[in-house]
Amino acid sequence: MYDYVKQQRWAKLKVGIVITIAVGIVFLAIIFAGDIEKIFAPKSRIYATFTDIKGLREGAPIWFSGVEIGSVKSINFTTEREIQTEMSVSADTLKFLKQDSRAHILTLGLLGDKYVEITPGSRAAGGLHAGGTIMGQTTMEIQDVVRTGQESIAKISDFVNILEGILKKIESGDGTLSKFLNDPSIYDNLKDTTGELTKLIRKIENGKGTISRLLNDDTLYVDLSSSVKDINLFARSLRDSKGTVYKLVNDPSLYDRFQKASENLDVFTQKLSSSKGTVNRLIEDEGLYGNINSASEKLANLLERIDRGEGLAGRLVKDEELAKELKTTLSELNTLIKDIKENPKKYFKFSVF
Repeated sequence: MYDYVKQQRWAKLKVGIVITIAVGIVFLAIIFAGDIEKIFAPKSRIYATFTDIKGLREGAPIWFSGVEIGSVKSINFTTEREIQTEMSVSADTLKFLKQDSRAHILTLGLLGDKYVEITPGSRAAGGLHAGGTIMGQTTMEIQDVVRTGQESIAKISDFVNILEGILKKIESGDGTLSKFLNDPSIYDNLKDTTGELTKLIRKIENGKGTISRLLNDDTLYVDLSSSVKDINLFARSLRDSKGTVYKLVNDPSLYDRFQKASENLDVFTQKLSSSKGTVNRLIEDEGLYGNINSASEKLANLLERIDRGEGLAGRLVKDEELAKELKTTLSELNTLIKDIKENPKKYFKFSVF
């Protein structure tokens, strides 16, 4: 009896299990409507990093080229203050993703749920493998547009207020612009200036004056072009030569020597200004200048007298016969002295007794 009851209970339990499994299968078939095979399709994990996920949640769908390929599995913060999302995508679609693909967080409709859209990337980039990471980008949402619009409206309102203040000042006659609009003398001055400018332009057009020649005369352009060519030739010859100018431009040691010489000249000038020597006295002592000036005048007078033939020096300069006689006398005297040196006994005799 006990075995029979036990068998009946076991039979009911098996029927309940079978019915539960059947109901579950029907429920899954209704929910997924033909997508049951996707549940058992192989998956791959990839990652994307964002600075702001804009309310993205775990389980959000992932789309690629308008096709849903997976979902967001987890959202975590990284040590670089970024947000890393772990995404599970179909392994078959992984071959279409590239290393430079981008993950964009978008919204379903204006106020719908968030989802991730992955871009294909470039053909030249390498393929994305399982476990790879792509960069994430957050697009502007309607709230950001509204916030930006509010800021723009506030700036426009400030500009309108400023413009209104300017218009009030113009109406009250304050400032240069108000005078420009309301003062007829400014208009008259502008009219006169325009007339003078018109006359000037006509003179230029008629070929009068330097400005007209600068604008209309081709010879000036030719002269300038020739000058530029000469300058280029000079620069080329300077670059190719090894002369003094080239060394002044390119030899640093020559510049150092010039600088040292200028420093020495500066030191010498300082010493000269602070010393009491002859050179300083020549520069600053007026009495010494007067003495030198007086001496130069006397020397000039003496030279004038010599030039006129006055005195022995003047006669020596002017009288050629006297100069010849003096030259002859000196020659004979030299001969006599030479003979005395050679034959002293002929001229000098010494006797004790």
